[in-house]
Formats: sequence, C-alpha cells, structure tokens
Amino acid sequence: MQRLADLHTHSNASDGALTPTELVRAAAEFGLAAVAITDHDTMEGVEEALAAGQEVGIEVVPGIEISTIGPGNVEVHMLGYYLDHRYPVLSEMLKVLRESRLDRGRKMVEALNNAGVKVSLDRLMEIAQGGAIGRPHVAKAIIEIGAASSMDSAFGKYLVEGAPAFVARHKVEPVDAVRMIREAGGVASCAHVAKLNRDDLLLELAREGMQAIEVYHPDHPSAGIRHYEKFAAKHGLIATGGSDAHCFTGGKTTTVGCVTVCYESVLELKARLAANRA
Repeated sequence: MQRLADLHTHSNASDGALTPTELVRAAAEFGLAAVAITDHDTMEGVEEALAAGQEVGIEVVPGIEISTIGPGNVEVHMLGYYLDHRYPVLSEMLKVLRESRLDRGRKMVEALNNAGVKVSLDRLMEIAQGGAIGRPHVAKAIIEIGAASSMDSAFGKYLVEGAPAFVARHKVEPVDAVRMIREAGGVASCAHVAKLNRDDLLLELAREGMQAIEVYHPDHPSAGIRHYEKFAAKHGLIATGGSDAHCFTGGKTTTVGCVTVCYESVLELKARLAANRA
C-alpha cells in the first residue's frame, strides 16, 4: 500500500477550524503516513501536533506558511518545513506578523462596520481562539450575523481585493521568508505555485535558497500541475503538495488528505535538510 502525506494543513493556531490534535487525528484516520502543520505566520500549534502524532502513530512535519508580498504587489505564500520553532529570530519575526494580523483584523472590523456589517473585534478574537487572526475568522463573524450565507459568499462580498473590507497584509518580502526559514534550519517551499504563475520569481527564490515548490494543490488545474512537475524536475526542486485544509464548512471543501503526495516527498525534504546541515 502506498504511503501518503499531506504537506499543507491549518489548525486553529491560525485560521483552521480544528485544534492541532484534532487535525493530526483526522490525518491518521484518513490513513496518512505523515502530515505537516503549516499554520499562517505562527508555529504555536506545533508542540501539540507533535505530541498528538506520537499518540496516534503518525509522523508530524513541523511547518509554517508565511504570508509575503512579492514584486508587483503579488501575494506569495512561503512554506517552511522542519524549521526550529524555538529559534529566537524566527519567533520575533512571527510576533511582528501576528501583531500585524491583529491590526489588520481591527481595520477589517472598522471597514465592515462602516459598510453596515456590525461585527465586533471581541467576537473576532473569540472565533480565533487565541490563534493568528485571518480572513476566515472574519468571514465566520460575517456569517454569524447573517450578512453572508457561506464562507465563499463572505469572502466575495467583503474580503477579497476590491471589496469593502479588504485590507492589505503587512509587507514581508518572499526572499526574506526564504532566508528566515533557512536560518531557522528548515527547507523553504513556495505554496500553490500554479495559482501564482510566476516562474521568474520562483527562479529568483531558488537562487536565494528555496528548495521546493507546492505542485499539488486543490486549486491547481491539471495543466498547471504538469507544467510545475516539469519545472521542479528541471530546476532540482522537490515537488510537494497538500490539501491546504482549513476544515471549515460552508465553503469549498478543504478536507485533510483531499490532496496528497507520496511519502517519498517527505524523505526528499529530510535528505535536503540533512545536506543543508552537513
């Protein structure tokens, strides 16, 4: 039987619906050999996930997804695998990003209120349960008061670029995220590259130390997957992939294990990690 891994999931340490323990258990119940916890701009859920992995017998890959803004104001999400979640410089960078998420949440609430959608910051923080605030938390608050019928509706009406409550993120350059991931001892990858569609940027990031790209993702068309399979092979990059699961209901299905890669991708990450540290 083929061993599979999901290398892109989110817990309620950022903007997912499940606790790290619940997420790991869901991965084990699906039959995965490994699952990566890649919360947005935080590694607060990693310790709990690692403990849950030992309990249920599944390998947990400690990871992160760092939100950055690239050339041309394009949004670029950088994934990091096996980095040291206790590394002080990384911790300081993530603290700044979390504080910027809170400030962004405050501004989105203000914009929604001005648009007649009466959500509150206090309720937003309750929904986030201490995690890094993200747009899914805001969308859930919008649904609660009846201003939208689903997550997709809330995003489309209020939270995407050009909508009344869209607020740009704190600016971190993709190359800075790559360097930080490498400095913290990890392997850097770029998320959902077929959506990004910036081969020039990927080559620049590879020159700066990025060693993988996310080829397999729920939003990738088959033509995009084929292109980036070839791109990864040509440029010596590891082809990773995952569900990008947030496990919320009421929008598109984001179930743990809905997109997977062979466990060999995990072994490749470990091999690259060992080579980096040699």
